[in-house]
Amino acid sequence: MRIAIIADIHGNQLALEAVLEDLSHQPSVDQLVIAGDLCLNGPCPREVLDTVQKLDCPVIQGNVDLEVVNEAPEKGVKKRTTVAWTREQIEQAGIDYLASLPLSHLIPNPAGSDLLIVHANPLNLEDAIFPNALDSTLERLLAGIAPGVGALAFGHLHIAYTRRWHHLLLVDVASCGLPRDEDLRAAYGILTWQDAAWNAEIRRVAYDVKTVVKQIKSCGMPNPEKRIKTLVEARY
Repeated sequence: MRIAIIADIHGNQLALEAVLEDLSHQPSVDQLVIAGDLCLNGPCPREVLDTVQKLDCPVIQGNVDLEVVNEAPEKGVKKRTTVAWTREQIEQAGIDYLASLPLSHLIPNPAGSDLLIVHANPLNLEDAIFPNALDSTLERLLAGIAPGVGALAFGHLHIAYTRRWHHLLLVDVASCGLPRDEDLRAAYGILTWQDAAWNAEIRRVAYDVKTVVKQIKSCGMPNPEKRIKTLVEARY
């Protein structure tokens, strides 16, 4: 069993296209799952949403997807203006689609342990699972996972890593459209069940970042300087 997972596209259509092209050249996967944060903070929210819907695969909700739906009332003015612009781009049908997304996707594994895919963690959309998280933190965030789950895949942090914790393989597949691990290349993950265990590969794919910078400058989205800085520095 092979499962591909793309997370945190953030309106970056060129990065998404590059990842899908790379995936098409890999050994076939049994399923593709999109792990949230589709549209906000990038220049092509409508195009990304169209592409994702045409994939006809499981898609789960991320924290910024929810912000687009509820208009982020608790956030600052800059975030709210970016949310408002994104809502205009994807229109009501896109907003309704984001609102309809589930919070997780479970892939049963008849041959062994199941794979659970979430955006940030199994409890909520906000708390990141850091690679150096204390056992007490992991116990709090992961306590509700069913005993039959052997691998947990997620995004949200935008930093690629794998970690084995007790019986679980934890996999942050990083970000397709907005990496934060100082690697500008788009990222996605492939989890494989082989030899009675889950294993993960994080793939990195080069794409035309300079063109995305031009798109950010010309698309009319608010606060383009901040978006460009995050994209080209690829770090927090």
